Amino acid sequence: MAADASKHSEGGCASLRRPSWRSQLVRLSISAGTRSAHPQAGTRPHKRPGLLAANGSGLPPPKGKLAIALLVLAALFGAAGVAEAQIDPERRANLEVGVEGPLRGDGPVSGYAFFLWNRPHFLDEDLYLRVVSAPTYLTSELVRDRWPTSRQAVGVGVGGGLFPYNFEEFRAGRHQERESFWGHGGEAAVSYYPRRLKVAGVLPVEGQLRLRPQYVVYQRSGDTDDGFRLPGDTAIYSGRMGVRFGGVPPELLPDVALELSLWHEASYRQVTDPYGFPERPQALEHWSQRSWGRLGGVATVAKTQTARMFVTAGATTDADTLSAFRLGSALPFRSEFPLVLHGYYPDEVFARRFWLVNASYGFPVWPGGERLKLRVSADYARIDYLPGHKLARKTLRGVGADLTVTLTPKVTLLLGYGYGLDAPRGGEFGGHEANAFVEIKF
Repeated sequence: MAADASKHSEGGCASLRRPSWRSQLVRLSISAGTRSAHPQAGTRPHKRPGLLAANGSGLPPPKGKLAIALLVLAALFGAAGVAEAQIDPERRANLEVGVEGPLRGDGPVSGYAFFLWNRPHFLDEDLYLRVVSAPTYLTSELVRDRWPTSRQAVGVGVGGGLFPYNFEEFRAGRHQERESFWGHGGEAAVSYYPRRLKVAGVLPVEGQLRLRPQYVVYQRSGDTDDGFRLPGDTAIYSGRMGVRFGGVPPELLPDVALELSLWHEASYRQVTDPYGFPERPQALEHWSQRSWGRLGGVATVAKTQTARMFVTAGATTDADTLSAFRLGSALPFRSEFPLVLHGYYPDEVFARRFWLVNASYGFPVWPGGERLKLRVSADYARIDYLPGHKLARKTLRGVGADLTVTLTPKVTLLLGYGYGLDAPRGGEFGGHEANAFVEIKF
């Protein structure tokens, strides 16, 4: 089954045994105040005289206790910004919860909470069902394998709910709450998978062609300025093609994986009226295109230590603020291809083009120990910024340290810290982020 650098594929197991990197799955993302690759939303027109009217759906901004409840849901446990997956041959029932917040600066608290339920051979030998359920969002895909031929598969999917298209604005390292807003909506998808090829008889290869219509409605959050015009509610039509060699299990800490993948996606936004403040309107494009790829893997060293490295690069054509690549955060399930930068706010960086290296090494805190491990990470990115969203430095570096506690063979707790060496904060450089994750395999 499948998702986007809106979010992508992997495979894993329900115990501490080594997961099979041969299995091909998807990476599931759920972001709190989800910043998907194509955030879009709707709201009622503001009432200030002389200001632009919003195109939105007329949804009123939340008030009172409802506003507080929605803010908590959007900020911490928003929707599944679902990753399109590949066909996954392993049974899964995993609960993933993650949260991240700044120790310095005015950035938002972000997170996800979702339940992944995957069933191969569902009702029939050639049917595969995947469901991702979050507190405010649900998405699913049903795949028919070996159709129309033995080396092909087709899938249909639906999804929708609250908050999957939220948008958070940042400039010069500062969170712009007055220009941030919520996005709700739904989507359908039809996918075609050429598959069952293997390199050297071992490494699986799978292609993907996907058509995905979406409809997005925007709404003001509790902090959106009354004079800020929202983007118009709109239909968005996306087509994507790509190929993946191998895959990465959808687990918090896989101990073995290998992947090379290349993707291209074109999107058409039906409504492109400018949004923003009257004195600083933000233009939107009907057509946008994105190309990206990832190469890397995870390997177990000396039985108890794990090394991980991935290189990701991407480029856009006719990008705007709602279609540019977004980098930042240490949350691993916010997108199919998470663009991780430790110590930076989630989606703080707007990029037209980028390349990014993520490396980490994990080892037991004491020799022979399996339950308590330390992982150190380093990130290095080179950015061609979207106009109007440039940071002081084109090179961004981040480092992180995580403490992992294996409470039981099926329950893992991770506590982490990230430092962004080049993150602008209060006239200086240095971003501090704390994060926590829980994974439960049923």
